[in-house]
Amino acid sequence: MNNKDIPYTLGDYFDVIRRRWIYVATVLPTAVLIALYVAYTLPPVYRSSGVIILEPSSIPQDMIRTTVTSYAGQYIELVQRQLLAPDNLKGLIAKIDPYPGEDLSYNAKAAAIAENTQIEHVDPITLEPVIESPAFSMSYSNPDPAISVAIARELVEMFLDVNRDSRVKRAGDNFEFLSGQSKDARADMTVLEHKLADFKAKHGDAMPDVQSRNFQAQDRTERDLDGTLREIRLAEEKKALLELQLNQINPRLFDPAGDWRTQLNTLQAQLAEARQRYSEDHPTVRRLTRSIEEMSARNGAAQPSTPVTPDNPNYIQVANQLDAAKRELAALNANADRARAQLKEYERSAKLAPEVEREFNQVLREYQVAQQRFEDIQKSLNEAELGRSLESEQRGERFTLIRNPSKPSRPASPNRLGILLLGIVLGGALAVGLAAFRESSDPTIRSARDLLEFTDIRPIGAVPFLPTAEDRRKRVIAWTAASIVFAVAALFVGATVVQASPW
Repeated sequence: MNNKDIPYTLGDYFDVIRRRWIYVATVLPTAVLIALYVAYTLPPVYRSSGVIILEPSSIPQDMIRTTVTSYAGQYIELVQRQLLAPDNLKGLIAKIDPYPGEDLSYNAKAAAIAENTQIEHVDPITLEPVIESPAFSMSYSNPDPAISVAIARELVEMFLDVNRDSRVKRAGDNFEFLSGQSKDARADMTVLEHKLADFKAKHGDAMPDVQSRNFQAQDRTERDLDGTLREIRLAEEKKALLELQLNQINPRLFDPAGDWRTQLNTLQAQLAEARQRYSEDHPTVRRLTRSIEEMSARNGAAQPSTPVTPDNPNYIQVANQLDAAKRELAALNANADRARAQLKEYERSAKLAPEVEREFNQVLREYQVAQQRFEDIQKSLNEAELGRSLESEQRGERFTLIRNPSKPSRPASPNRLGILLLGIVLGGALAVGLAAFRESSDPTIRSARDLLEFTDIRPIGAVPFLPTAEDRRKRVIAWTAASIVFAVAALFVGATVVQASPW
């Protein structure tokens, strides 16, 4: 059977530890002493923490909605950047020197405060770290516990002040911005109102809402024009009849030439009646025309052309009726001309209506958009004004201190117990590793198991190692020297621990 097939027993491992005890006896205590020295020589750092929670608004959101809204985490980061800015920390450094024994500038001390300040979300009841929580802790670390609590309290107060001022400022900025937007929107809407009014004044008859009335008015105008034309025809007939009747009456009661005038009027009346029946080339029309011309030429040469003042009552009455008929006819013609002009205007408006409607709808849409924008801005402006009052009176969302920073009783770092345990673990692992390495690299044959690695002959027996007096003396000297070294090291480390401990 090969030596590799022989399993190791617990006694084999104890033999290894017995032979390599020097590593365990020296490395492990050395590691423990080093861990104790490091744990108690590192400067202690004290941490003081205050807990702040984001309280909801005292007024329901459906009644008044504040214009300053943000996630707690984002808002905390924003305020933290403002709070820990070097310019904001100069007043704090002038009031409380965080590092009195160090020769540092204001900016260096401000940077150190920002580096040693931590903000993390915690549970408001258990104060355990929680990723999403309305509460958070603000901690400041410093070698002096009194300075750490003083700086932590100042930072907490500054945080609350910066948050309050920031929210009031943001609410005011929102109100000012919306006020400017409201003025611009009102000015735009006023311009569009004037534009609409000018457009309606220019294209009033062609507006879409007027077209239906225009169509009705056009129908009425056409009917009125037809009636006026009928009245004109009647008035013309009446005028012609009166002219005919007037021509048949002698303007004077006693006129020597009255006979030929009466005949002339009769011929003219017959000619007018013949022209209504026949054309100009008809023999009757030509005969009557010749007779009138001959009678006018003959009697005109015989009688001087002097104005005749009518004194015949019948003539005067018919003449007055004829003048009235002429005035009526002129009025009817004027009415007809106005109706024709109105119809042309209606036709022109009907042709322009589609283009006017398109332009009007475009202007109207611009006005409606401007009006909707103004109403939205006005609504937001009212909310911003209420929000500004809400923030100035501290009735909106606000950060409240629920745990004031207190003086720490023991340092937050270093973790001495953890360093000591780490030293023990690392020292034990190093000691075992060195012993195993030394054992595996030693070619000395110490047992039958080692002998089987070189020969296939199983030994009959084994003689144990018998230490001599010289071996025992060397062992005593080694133990004594090691004990002295460790005693001195233990005294040094113990003195360091006692000096670093608060008792």
